Amino acid sequence: MAAPPDQEALNLLSKASAAYDANASHEHHWNWTAQEKRQLATHAGGIVQLLPAVTAESVLRKTGDRCNAVVEWSDGLKPFKANADSDERCRAMDEFRAPFEVRELLRAAQAKTVADWEGGAAILIPADKTRQRSSDPAVRCAASIEATVRLDPGSFFPHSIEGKVVGDGCEYHGAAISQYGKASTQPMRSTFRKGASFRMVFALQKDKFGNEENSYWICASQHYLMPWDSDSETIAYWGRQLHVKAGGHQLVKDIETRAREFGADSAVSFDGDDQQ
Repeated sequence: MAAPPDQEALNLLSKASAAYDANASHEHHWNWTAQEKRQLATHAGGIVQLLPAVTAESVLRKTGDRCNAVVEWSDGLKPFKANADSDERCRAMDEFRAPFEVRELLRAAQAKTVADWEGGAAILIPADKTRQRSSDPAVRCAASIEATVRLDPGSFFPHSIEGKVVGDGCEYHGAAISQYGKASTQPMRSTFRKGASFRMVFALQKDKFGNEENSYWICASQHYLMPWDSDSETIAYWGRQLHVKAGGHQLVKDIETRAREFGADSAVSFDGDDQQ
């Protein structure tokens, strides 16, 4: 017989989901810049190849929605659509998506309370084989993830999410988009797939004038370890394709995000000694 649902955990997860959705309505008060660094590594972690880092900024569409657009490549390549208006820059990014949607992960139908940390709850979200059969790729991928979510004790917002992909719902094959020269004809495979692991840490950005309605939780740091096919010759990200050296077995990706409130000088702030 199946174990009964952990109602306490599901209630906490529902609060976390509501807090995450509510937070999205505060983002228009903030701007942010993210730097992504990638490297190919061996199983043991030895570096095979450092790849060009990319810096992206949040761009505001005329509709008020946001997108992330490239503003700098570490090797000096001029960003695609660098001089275009905000809507055109956003359209250029519409084909790219995050590895998975946190919103869908927090909508899981199963959860278990596993521990307390600094007064807050930690919840285990198991993979869900039923949701992995969804026609929605975002749902399939989220349902393939086993994750531990630590909640902020005051707001129930996800303070951190640490997990791994244990199902096949994140698997994707297709032609890569190239915005910088000719595209390779080699089919591309998603790196965020079964075997990948990740950690995301969120930090609360407090409104300069003390208005909690303007404060905003931002994902301040992300770390990914993702499987890599050692015989692959090309990697694609942010509309760019690059040749890679043979011998890598995992792709390491780190993202650091800095936030600034509109009309105020503000940087990412951390509360707690565990945030690096």
